[in-house]
Amino acid sequence: MNSLKKYAEMKANKQKEMSDLVDKVEKEEREMTPEENELFDQLEKDIQNINVTVEKINKSRKLTEEDKNDNKEEEGKEMTDEQRALEVEEREIKEFASFIRNDILNERAEDNTFSQGSNGVIIGTTIANKIITTAVNMSPILEKATKYNVKGNLEIPVYGKGEKDSDITVDYGEDFNELVEKAGKFTSVSLKDYLIGALAKIGNSLVNNTDVDLVNIVINIIAEYVKIFLEKEALNGTDDKIQGCRDIKQVLELDSPVITYDDLVKLKNKVIQTFRKGSIWVMSQETETALEILKDANDRPLFVPDPTGEFDAMVLGYPVYVSDNMPNIEAGKKPIIFGNFSGLALKTTKELEIQVLREKYATQHATGVVAWLQADIRVEHYQKLATLSIKSGE
Repeated sequence: MNSLKKYAEMKANKQKEMSDLVDKVEKEEREMTPEENELFDQLEKDIQNINVTVEKINKSRKLTEEDKNDNKEEEGKEMTDEQRALEVEEREIKEFASFIRNDILNERAEDNTFSQGSNGVIIGTTIANKIITTAVNMSPILEKATKYNVKGNLEIPVYGKGEKDSDITVDYGEDFNELVEKAGKFTSVSLKDYLIGALAKIGNSLVNNTDVDLVNIVINIIAEYVKIFLEKEALNGTDDKIQGCRDIKQVLELDSPVITYDDLVKLKNKVIQTFRKGSIWVMSQETETALEILKDANDRPLFVPDPTGEFDAMVLGYPVYVSDNMPNIEAGKKPIIFGNFSGLALKTTKELEIQVLREKYATQHATGVVAWLQADIRVEHYQKLATLSIKSGE
């Protein structure tokens, strides 16, 4: 079934390329160019050829199975795309578990789904996507971010107002009169591929226990590592690497580390109403504790319990998410971020590389599993996010 998996991946890539092409044309509200028409027709032809090839492969296998055993007609039937995908996923999970248990460490079977990469063994896309998706879904910051799954640098156009007299102008016009030539400034956000590693150690007693759902345990352990790191970078960034919320332009700066009710209102209103839907507050546990004692002008508690239980509370009508990755209320820090985190762009590559480290932790009776991925996070929509900053004490 390895060949069918490759055909399925080829077909998915062609379909995505076709979809991206159509989306681009629709977004720009224009007709296809001759080159785009030719590319579309070629992609359509390639997809049809893949379908025909897969159909013939399935027919061949069906006939072969019928010749071997007439009683196995069900196994010889042509599978649907969903059935093939399920079989691929089950196969990759079994091979991943076997790989960790050292069943195929040195001499891998010719038809397994692993291949050698520069940083280790590249696992199948099913397992890789499970790890990335699990990591994203564990954090509302990452879950709300706008996702891009592409290789290489990605340039995202960003519109930002320039000087007051150079913004795009919409005004009345008259016959034979020229429109005033004013145009807003477009810039771009560049998303790169920063290499990131996550290491998990598993006790060999667990590795050798065949009754344990080993794959899901490893996925969740690695996903937790990835989630903590990516959330930290999304909120704080690192010099010359992922910038994350460092790019936020809307900043409310306070002279002292004393936050008032009025400050929170001002910070909220830096994000205009159009973009507030889906917004959240992000702060540390210590900052949340400090805000819980705040009262509004009518001496009512600022914090309102969240009836859904998803977040700790609601402040000014918006949920509060507590993250250990946020700094506390101190001079020179930015302890609160408010806004809709779809304004963050999260770019990841789908291919994950895995190394299983057995000898390194042999004296600990443990096995290490290290995952490598590439990602970048930048603000792509400046009006959706605002941060509270406290001046440095000098």
